[in-house]
Amino acid sequence: MRILYDGRVFQFQRAGGINRIFSELISGLPPDYHPLITGVENFGENVPSHPNLEQPRFKLFRPGRISVPLRERWWKPRLLGSLDLFHPTYYDLTAGYALSDFKCPMVLTVYDFIYAIYPKLTEGSERVIHDQSAAIRKADFVVCISKATENDLLERFPEKQGKTVVVYLGSSFEVQAPLPEQAIFENPTFIFVGGRGGYKNFLFLLRAFAKASAVNSRIRLRVAGAPLTEEERWQIYFLGISDKVDVAIYPNEQTLMNLYRSSVALVYPSLHEGFGIPPLEAMACRTLVIASNTTSLPEVVGDGGIMLDPTRENDWTECFLKFANGGRDRDSVIERGLERVSKFSWKNTVNQHLAIYRQLSRNRE
Repeated sequence: MRILYDGRVFQFQRAGGINRIFSELISGLPPDYHPLITGVENFGENVPSHPNLEQPRFKLFRPGRISVPLRERWWKPRLLGSLDLFHPTYYDLTAGYALSDFKCPMVLTVYDFIYAIYPKLTEGSERVIHDQSAAIRKADFVVCISKATENDLLERFPEKQGKTVVVYLGSSFEVQAPLPEQAIFENPTFIFVGGRGGYKNFLFLLRAFAKASAVNSRIRLRVAGAPLTEEERWQIYFLGISDKVDVAIYPNEQTLMNLYRSSVALVYPSLHEGFGIPPLEAMACRTLVIASNTTSLPEVVGDGGIMLDPTRENDWTECFLKFANGGRDRDSVIERGLERVSKFSWKNTVNQHLAIYRQLSRNRE
């Protein structure tokens, strides 16, 4: 089966949940499948691996009046005509392709409706909403990464009833051995992982942490991801916690695993998540998960973490203080987290995608 994956997400995401999905999916395809990826020069941290992986590209040459028509009238139709399936990684496509180009069945993965729900919190939301809507309408089948996302989709696109499925994601981290308590609680550190803009509720977390650190001066906050923005640095300064916040800039997988293991808890106060891979990673690393009780996060965390209202600042402050010294409550939640994370795997994710691919292929015959 020849499946084209438009590589748009690899262009704008160096590391993260979405390109992790497609890296794991493509790498897990059977050896007789033929995946193709367009539009990618650098895959970043998550590089797919498959024996038949192709990256078809047409290098334009001068004069353009010859090479451009050659690409459009011969090379592109020849490529598109050879496909059994199209699965874009995002809602807009890489240069030179349009949804209307594809006549084969199309599978679309929908991650969330954050741009539609919080249009004023995210720059460029109008364009993303337009592209997402067009892609959903075009798709023959839609994969949703949580039940919460599926509910949001069917509320907006009821005509897709019967053409959606929930496929949960996985964690790439094996369950880790515990660290000695002294290594964790000598300088109790809480970790925040991932993007921090808008709905991620990071400034809310800083305020809750600042209140807790005024009571317990030993606690620290570690931030893993992009460098701090100027606004974030000022917020940290005005809250008086500049000496208590560390930043690990784009840590690799092994470093991130070590950061989780040496942390008291992952703090994840997001207002909205399509899924939420960091809680799974933290549970696998025997790190307590303190997460929002909203959207998809209860589906992921279940009873394997502490679930809090992401608008109640004092509740988060109290949680920082309660778990800074460990104790049986933390240990019992971590044990439930280990049971929880065992229910999610990339192997299951790949197998569910294969079932969808095969069904669409049979329908086409």
